[in-house]
Amino acid sequence: MHDDASIPLAPTRMSSSGPHTLASARNKTGWCPASLVAVAWLGLMVAGCGDQRLTDGELSFATRAIAVDPSRALVMLPVGGPPIVNVTQRNYDNAIAQTIALATRGRMSGENAIDVAFLTAADVPEDTAVEGRLLSSPRIEDFAIAREMEERFPGVAMAPAAVYVQNRYGPFAYAFGRSATGDGCLYAWQRIASGDSLFSPRSGLVSIRLRICEPGASETALLRLAYGYSINASLRRSGWNPIGDAPPPQPGLGEAGVPIYPTTPRAWPDEVEGHSQAVRPRPARANRLQPSHVETVPPLQDRPLEGYPTVPPPPAPSP
Repeated sequence: MHDDASIPLAPTRMSSSGPHTLASARNKTGWCPASLVAVAWLGLMVAGCGDQRLTDGELSFATRAIAVDPSRALVMLPVGGPPIVNVTQRNYDNAIAQTIALATRGRMSGENAIDVAFLTAADVPEDTAVEGRLLSSPRIEDFAIAREMEERFPGVAMAPAAVYVQNRYGPFAYAFGRSATGDGCLYAWQRIASGDSLFSPRSGLVSIRLRICEPGASETALLRLAYGYSINASLRRSGWNPIGDAPPPQPGLGEAGVPIYPTTPRAWPDEVEGHSQAVRPRPARANRLQPSHVETVPPLQDRPLEGYPTVPPPPAPSP
């Protein structure tokens, strides 16, 4: 048997998970593992707070309508027409539509406005409703126009004109009526689209609706607005040209030997009617000559006539 004191003992080693390792880690870095985890978690929280900042691109609205400056209106009225109050624009994948609100002075319900739309493709089905971001072409059939007038002129009997009218952009149609309050109301609609051929793409479409009511206005006075409005914009897209090219100048313009004399401007019908119906002053009546001698007739005397019996007076009433 050997004595336990005589047996040499081998040196022992501590495992890496022992207390010497934690102490050595704390001595080398100065931080304990719990502190490192807390710092990492705090960094993640700060990074998450930074991601909460919103941008304009992340904001979405329930409607695509936006307000634009009145100078960006697609259609302008002639000088003397009602001023523009505000413009609401809606953007689609195939069109840009605007509702141009005008100053309203009428006493009936409703607002004077111009509804205009620039469509990039004229072959959009007319019976297709607004689906997604596509706008269908406004219809010009009689029943469709009648339904629009019922919405814009409640309680007013609008009579469509049976005459052909045309402004600088082509033919248009209109209806006129008068409200119970005496306001003259006009509704004009126009569809502008040039001819398409097999070798050219669709040239696009412009749709215009004009609704206006003015106190005591005549049909001709309101019709001037439909004749005088102008399109104030265009689309920068290849093949989009619904208005068409400008007409060539008249032959002989600017050439020698072709004199051009000034002509008087053509009067409007209301001016002609107003001139013919002007109230002329009544001529003064000539004073009648009074006779210098006036014969006087003597009054009748209160006496019985000769040859007639005398009628006795009625008896006096008894007391």
